[in-house]
Amino acid sequence: MERCEGYYRLENRRCDRAATRDVRAADGDFYVVCDYHSRQGWTASVARWHGESDSRASAPAPLRPSVQPAA
Repeated sequence: MERCEGYYRLENRRCDRAATRDVRAADGDFYVVCDYHSRQGWTASVARWHGESDSRASAPAPLRPSVQPAA
């Protein structure tokens, strides 16, 4: 099973859990995430990683674009 691509901004680290599903991020790409990050869709971030390391290959992206307030 792949490792979750979730990113903890406050702790500046990668998630250690196993991925269970694919979700679409604000950048339009799909990322594999654990149950925790899939439930935290409005606040969680994801990133591409270099294999199983904690080195990011790209900047973190929100799982979903934020909702724009009505004008």
